[in-house]
Amino acid sequence: MKSRIMSYNIEHMRKCFKSNKILPQAQPKVEAAARVIKEIAPDILGIVEASNKIKHLELFIGDTCLHDSGYKIAKSDCNRTKQDLAFLYKKPFEVLSMDENLDFYDDWLEDIDADGIQELCHFERKPMEALFKNTETGVEFLVILVFTKSKGVFSVKDVYEHQHLALANRKRLLAQSKQIRRRLDKLIIFQPGLPIILMGDLNDEPGLDSMERMLGFSALETIMGSVFAPDLIMHNVNWHMKSKPKLVRQLWTTEYPDLIVRNLGLHHAWLDHILVSPNLLNQENVPRLVPESGLVAPKTKDGALASDHYAVYCDLEFQV
Repeated sequence: MKSRIMSYNIEHMRKCFKSNKILPQAQPKVEAAARVIKEIAPDILGIVEASNKIKHLELFIGDTCLHDSGYKIAKSDCNRTKQDLAFLYKKPFEVLSMDENLDFYDDWLEDIDADGIQELCHFERKPMEALFKNTETGVEFLVILVFTKSKGVFSVKDVYEHQHLALANRKRLLAQSKQIRRRLDKLIIFQPGLPIILMGDLNDEPGLDSMERMLGFSALETIMGSVFAPDLIMHNVNWHMKSKPKLVRQLWTTEYPDLIVRNLGLHHAWLDHILVSPNLLNQENVPRLVPESGLVAPKTKDGALASDHYAVYCDLEFQV
């Protein structure tokens, strides 16, 4: 039995609703997002930038083409601002717990730039953990949905200030990435049999940009883990697309104009990811990742209308 897992950043979902109704001007966007989801048909969907109101999520399901999808909503009571996190899921899955270890993501001290000074760090939106169970197989697995600090600088007076703010954002993102990695290490080491899926908008792509070179770290690679601890590495389900000429051109999930050099071109970035724990690659384990099933949602008109991000998804196989 195969099941599909999907992560989707639905840009400013909260702004599509008012007075417990879908705003008329937002109706095309909401319907387009629903069609994207219906086409990919995930069994578990993590929504980034979700509305922080359950009623809005209910309207998103009930007043669109998803009304007969069978989706249920999973959302914790933690206040993650209006750009919230939420799960939609359907049978045969059920949620056993939500945010049981939320305090792990409380504020912490980190010497992020190795200057001997401990800085107070925090998450703008704490990662959301949900323990799922496949009711047909009895298998339990943990899904961690994340929305880390954006690297973007959206208002700037001059190039110097742009660089200053850009570097500060990288430091915040790196601090969050290190804390997420500590959580993954703890889970993999002390609960080795627990399958773990970490997904969401990590606001980083492979490699080092110019600011990350100054810090010497990549946020994405920090979360994935060290090559010196291969048994702890989280594996990216979309990585196989890199080796396929037809797929590698689609390996980006958002595009944006250059904020300094205003030309006609757009930058493409692969910011949305699904990472799986090593035990999901073991063909003897249940569940297991279906090889090369990780893909980026097609760049359709609906996708462009629904959000500034394209979804990522993959398939898991369960033995019944």
